[in-house]
Amino acid sequence: MKKTKKMSLLALLLVFVMVLLTGCGGMSKEDAKAYAQSVLDAQYKGEFKEYIKQTEATEKEAKELYEGNLDQLLTEAGIDKSTLSDEMVENYRNLFLDIGKQVDYKLGDAKEADDDSFTIDVKIKPLTAFEGLDDEVLSAVQSELADAEEIPSEDKINELVYGKMYDLLSEKIANPEYGDEQVVTIHVKPDKEGVYYIPDEDLTALNNASLL
Repeated sequence: MKKTKKMSLLALLLVFVMVLLTGCGGMSKEDAKAYAQSVLDAQYKGEFKEYIKQTEATEKEAKELYEGNLDQLLTEAGIDKSTLSDEMVENYRNLFLDIGKQVDYKLGDAKEADDDSFTIDVKIKPLTAFEGLDDEVLSAVQSELADAEEIPSEDKINELVYGKMYDLLSEKIANPEYGDEQVVTIHVKPDKEGVYYIPDEDLTALNNASLL
């Protein structure tokens, strides 16, 4: 049986870390916060309206990249139509969109730094949905197979594992619980052309803090 991996699932929340995460030059503190808010709302909530205002991306570009990256990362996590049913893949796709929408974050005010960049403290409460998930999935699968007269095929076991994990996660996300609030500092900084962006490592740190 494949072991569920928190980091593989966490990767699905990185769908908006991309080249288009750039804002126009000459930012004020208010602009920096608005830009960062738009990036996180696009990344987690799939809300693009403000992000499009803040960047040079079109709505079509933003949505296509968001959706395309999500599909790619689902495949990398082993959730694809080569091993799972179309229905299961679609269920997971919708589930991880829902997980992103449940991420609880609040941005503080932007502060100016010495190098024309800004720092912003983000208060984030981690979802606890993945705590103990491996053991819960294993227990559910073992219970299901306890009375089986013969060992199912690898494909059927794979479908069973992901089915049980989906059921468990769906219940948790429907009634989300959170861990203790953490503070992650992100930066809004200019590149060599004076175009502002949020470094990948900052977004990764934020994603790591979003789930327990």
